[in-house]
Amino acid sequence: MTDESSHTYRFSDIAGESNRRLPPIRGFENMPLVSLEESIQPLIPYVPEIDHMVHIVRGNIIELKHDLTIDESASIALYSLEWSPQQKSFYIILNETLRGTNRATLLPPWFKFLKLFLTGLSKLPLTGRRNIYRGVKLDLRKQYTQGTKIVWWGFSSCTSSIEVLKNEEFFGKTGTRTLFSIECDNGKDIRQHSFYQTEDEILLLPGQEFEVHSSLDMGNNLTMIQLKEITPRFPNIASITTSKSSATTTTTMTTTTTPVSTAATLSVVPKPVPKPKPHIESRKIPYERQEITDTDIQRIINEALIQQQCTELDLSHNKITHEGAAVLAKALRTNTTLTTLHLNDNQIGDNGTQHLADSLSKNITLTTLDLRFNKIGDKGAQHLANSLRNNTTLTSLDLSFNPVKERVLDRVNEFIQRNKRLAKS
Repeated sequence: MTDESSHTYRFSDIAGESNRRLPPIRGFENMPLVSLEESIQPLIPYVPEIDHMVHIVRGNIIELKHDLTIDESASIALYSLEWSPQQKSFYIILNETLRGTNRATLLPPWFKFLKLFLTGLSKLPLTGRRNIYRGVKLDLRKQYTQGTKIVWWGFSSCTSSIEVLKNEEFFGKTGTRTLFSIECDNGKDIRQHSFYQTEDEILLLPGQEFEVHSSLDMGNNLTMIQLKEITPRFPNIASITTSKSSATTTTTMTTTTTPVSTAATLSVVPKPVPKPKPHIESRKIPYERQEITDTDIQRIINEALIQQQCTELDLSHNKITHEGAAVLAKALRTNTTLTTLHLNDNQIGDNGTQHLADSLSKNITLTTLDLRFNKIGDKGAQHLANSLRNNTTLTSLDLSFNPVKERVLDRVNEFIQRNKRLAKS
């Protein structure tokens, strides 16, 4: 039976993560898509009362959304369902299996379900870059030291509302606690398919890799650990391809870069047009933490902006200076597909920011620009403020962790807030 009083426990299912590097999760991708009932038949010996669980979740599905089949939607509901006793919940047994070192023996019975579940999840839109949270009544500082890179092998339920974590049963406001603040790009909002649709639930897929950015003592026995999602050097989980569109939709959304040789056969060089295309398929190209310098920028423009016509480009944590920014800015003047650009943690400075600011006066599609940690001063920020007088598209500009005076930031923010109002009107 379900236990409504503790149906948020999965937000704290963290203690079982060993943070060890393990072989990739694969094998399920070759299985056929089957019904939920068929997919769980091999799991009967491992998940008590699984037939009862499936009967409950299937009976609650009234309306299908996001082009998911009824079996795909029900598989997400099954994952989120809390059971009594708690340790017999489906997601707990699944995650224990995914975190195990003996995958060759333990994982094959789950292959049919994983194919169905991950196919459904692959159809859901990405949440985009945002901060989400998990919490647990443990002190995990020793396992998450600053600069450490870790992998979570289970499915990770998170929330964008920190209020959810105030539930006394699993986190609360007192006692020893660890709060994870996670900056991620590739979460999946499962709220409309979860068994508990009143909860704001963001699901991270297995094999997500993070770097520990900081560990802060918040007082009152509370530690906040800040994680940033990073791109694995090698895929930690096999890809799922759906037929929803001609593009490949994968479960490992942090590795969606199309090889250049393939992209060249599919590319269409964008023609200069006065207005952006109304329906551009979302496509993120990640180049973060790849030791990219100014000499690489033109190649990246050709690969990502021209050949693949990406909508989101991540160049964060590299070695780009004002010279690379100037080359990129020139391309932005005529680009009509890019909506999000991450340039944080580079060395752009005031001169590079001026080039970017000049391009914003011509660009009509970019809505999000991240310039944190770039040694930008008042001069560079003022150039941005001046360009925003005529730019009504940019609605998010992050200048955090730059030596900019408050009055200049306020001026920039005035224009950003104006653009946000215009976007809503």
